[in-house]
Amino acid sequence: MALNLPSEDFIKTSFQAACNTLGLENFEKSLKQTVIYDMTDGMRTSTLLKGADAYYDGGIFVLRLINIMRVLEMPACYINVIEEKHRQRENYSDIYDGLKRLYIDYAKYAQKYGVKLNFVGDLETALEPQGSSGIFGEKLKSLCQKTAANTQFTANFLINYSLDWAMKHESYFTGFPKIDVTIRHTKLQFPTGMMLPPSISDFSSLMYVQQGSASSTWSDNQLIYLVAVALRSKILNESTQYFKQYAEGERDFVRSQRETELYLVHRRPFIEKTIGDIMYDKIKTSSIPIASSIPQTKRMMITGNLGPEIYEL
Repeated sequence: MALNLPSEDFIKTSFQAACNTLGLENFEKSLKQTVIYDMTDGMRTSTLLKGADAYYDGGIFVLRLINIMRVLEMPACYINVIEEKHRQRENYSDIYDGLKRLYIDYAKYAQKYGVKLNFVGDLETALEPQGSSGIFGEKLKSLCQKTAANTQFTANFLINYSLDWAMKHESYFTGFPKIDVTIRHTKLQFPTGMMLPPSISDFSSLMYVQQGSASSTWSDNQLIYLVAVALRSKILNESTQYFKQYAEGERDFVRSQRETELYLVHRRPFIEKTIGDIMYDKIKTSSIPIASSIPQTKRMMITGNLGPEIYEL
């Protein structure tokens, strides 16, 4: 895998700087308990890449994101890959071919860094496009077994997944970590088929990212900031669902800010070009062309009980 990952020192220093910008203090304990579900999307529209190349690029985005979360000592994540309905799409063969190309990259990364890979969904049904034959599902189950003892991080990938499948196999999810933040790329929608069972998703906040999850358009700093904004979403929304209790005067403040003042935070944090960004220019993922300059602005939106917050960088 020809991929230059940033140093652990760079990730930790940049994340601390991002949290300072976001006004997050004493976040270490919360960070180490934060579980993100990233709903990747935008492979066909976010870059000029086409076919399997675009989906391979999306897989590298995920790998870089996992690496950041691992270095920050977060426990686990969930990533959507193939929903059952995807297998009906005309470009499913592109999705499948991109996934097959990523297999060796993920296997090598998991072995090197002690990451557990878990594949969630119906692997008994053939994953291959119609008219093809193969045992890719068996290969994924084998990779799951080979990494089962790894303890540095757990990445749960939804493959040939649907909520219907999950509810029929609810016992399968016993012991799975609960989701704190769901990140949705490109569309402010939450497809039912890609939802996880309420037992692990009921308290998740929703974060919208306008841009697609294509590695070739995200710098290291932008990915680090993505995680920092997700952490802010978790902290903003903790204990606000079901069991929220209002202190004296708090209801009046919330009503004023949300209903009358139309609370909105819109910030464009300035992050100086650093060695991490310079390194980004040199990243090569297989034969995929990488942007020759720092990627365009990324826009991320979260909400708390007062209203929306939009961050751009």
